[in-house]
Amino acid sequence: MNMLDLLAHPQGLFTCISNLPEVAPHLMAQWRAELALQPTLAPRIAAVEAALHARIGPGHKPAAAPRSPVLTTRFASPRGELAFFSMFTTFGTPQDIHLASLRVEHLFAANEATRLTLEQQVPRP
Repeated sequence: MNMLDLLAHPQGLFTCISNLPEVAPHLMAQWRAELALQPTLAPRIAAVEAALHARIGPGHKPAAAPRSPVLTTRFASPRGELAFFSMFTTFGTPQDIHLASLRVEHLFAANEATRLTLEQQVPRP
């Protein structure tokens, strides 16, 4: 399963992102940079861009400069709003050609409420 496909689907992850107008331009810039490295992503990125246009309109620009050096994505959930920032891991000198295109995104709780909500969902030994 591809994350771009999950985002582009009509009932996909974009429906849960409560601050989509804020994060969408940053996400699209990141994906366009990836496109330069991996042209085979073009159809998926086009589908994601179309899904964004359907949700927030074409050509959306951030309203103001980011207030923080970290972009926080906020998700509406049955347990309330969950806020995350993410980091990507890439393989800079892969020994296998397949690893060159692999990106692993790590999500971290961006506030105490999110951290506590997540901890409540994990059973303690």
